[in-house]
Amino acid sequence: MTLCYFFTLLLLTAPLLPAKKIGRKKFTMSVISDIHLDFNYDPTVDSDSFCQTGGTRSLTIAPYGRHGCDTPYSLFKSTLEEMRVQNPSPDLIVVPGDMVTHMIPSLSSNFSVEKYMSLKEVIANVTEEIGLAFPKVPVIFTQGNDDYVVNYQVPNRTYKKDFYSFVYEKVIRSIEANRIHVKF
Repeated sequence: MTLCYFFTLLLLTAPLLPAKKIGRKKFTMSVISDIHLDFNYDPTVDSDSFCQTGGTRSLTIAPYGRHGCDTPYSLFKSTLEEMRVQNPSPDLIVVPGDMVTHMIPSLSSNFSVEKYMSLKEVIANVTEEIGLAFPKVPVIFTQGNDDYVVNYQVPNRTYKKDFYSFVYEKVIRSIEANRIHVKF
């Protein structure tokens, strides 16, 4: 739910902030932080099970998220739609990391190929959705501690090249505006 609270605050305060002029044009930027997208979010499951499929049933249905749980896909999509309403063409979008649900990274040093593939799927999806919502806007992505299979640790030697090639292709090069505005 971090994303929901962040965007509520951002959407309420953004119109109050004066835009800086760069040359003759106002410069605007959007920030999408701590998305923590969870593909296994179940709107019928209580937060004591982190809203994961198969957990304890809740008395209420929460399709757009529940306190104590990571961001469901529906909330992420509606947030991007509202961002387009608020500012359909910012000059820049910054995504300072933590795109991946808390449920994938491990606090131990145990590497799992299954978790690695899930992590890549979430990162690719977040990148694709932002690129589709804002195709002409350059996007700067950074990796957060939850964007690795093992928290706070870069990939091991076996997966290092694959991971950084993936980040380059799916996270940097996949955004059309990045190919236009950034020299590779």
